[in-house]
Amino acid sequence: MVNSHRAAAAAVALALLPGCAATAPSYLSPGSTGLQSISRTSAPATGRVLYIADIDGQPGVGQIHVYQATMQKPQWIRDITSGTGRPFGMWVDDRNYLYVANITNKYPAAVTIFKPGASTPFYTISKLKGQPEAVAVDAAHNVYVNENVADAGIVEVFPPNSNTPVREINTGISGYAFSPGGLAFDPKGNLIAGEQALLKLHVVKIAPGSTKATALNLDLTNVNGPGLGIDKAGNLYIGSSVSAQIAVYPPGQLRPSRFISQAGAYGFLTVTPEGSVYAASGQSSVAEIPPGGNTPANTVQCMCSAQGTAVSH
Repeated sequence: MVNSHRAAAAAVALALLPGCAATAPSYLSPGSTGLQSISRTSAPATGRVLYIADIDGQPGVGQIHVYQATMQKPQWIRDITSGTGRPFGMWVDDRNYLYVANITNKYPAAVTIFKPGASTPFYTISKLKGQPEAVAVDAAHNVYVNENVADAGIVEVFPPNSNTPVREINTGISGYAFSPGGLAFDPKGNLIAGEQALLKLHVVKIAPGSTKATALNLDLTNVNGPGLGIDKAGNLYIGSSVSAQIAVYPPGQLRPSRFISQAGAYGFLTVTPEGSVYAASGQSSVAEIPPGGNTPANTVQCMCSAQGTAVSH
């Protein structure tokens, strides 16, 4: 049984989408009034690619959809169906390795790692304490996994290609309806983690090498996560499923300087170094926002249960 209120709610939302399990990917162009099908003919994997975590490829088993990351009429490239479990949060490191946090259902909880262009993982982190929903990787390729352990937030840190954690960090957040949120690194190397508990979002900072989490005390009015990301300038982006907005906090500021609207962010989001945002709706779409944009330039309709995103370099 998956201990995640977000997964349960996403499943309910997905059940309301007629025929979603058998519908080919499609896109919605800015200003368009309807969906247009994307050909299932595989496109060449050139330039950046967008990964979309779909928890319901088939009952109890997810998949990852791969598109060109163009922000306009994206071409579908392929699907990854091996080693995906039920994928939520994802990360792409500086080698373009893809890391996928998979919660328990038909398969055990795990973080699976794929080399660029691969359709099967070359390594799996399987010795986890709880349910992993977010993953991040530092410059030394240490893997940080944000997990739900008995309704409390635990981040385990694994060295490259290891199933034995070198560090366990208690985020200090726990309680009713707990769910792990997004992870990101700020320009100083601090790990920023979002956690949902008691129907609220909590954001903490963990210094490099530390096992202590410190609350950031952000103004999170109408901002409930779960996704977050940071650009190279240090701006912090936090999604909000309650308001379909993404709040942008400048470095060191406790209040957002602006909001990105019309961006359903019930799932996780990815922020590129230059500030492009890819936000998973938690249902059937991913909003693509260009740097500095306040509304999506494009919405990818994957006709699935999109819970997370990642973008290659």
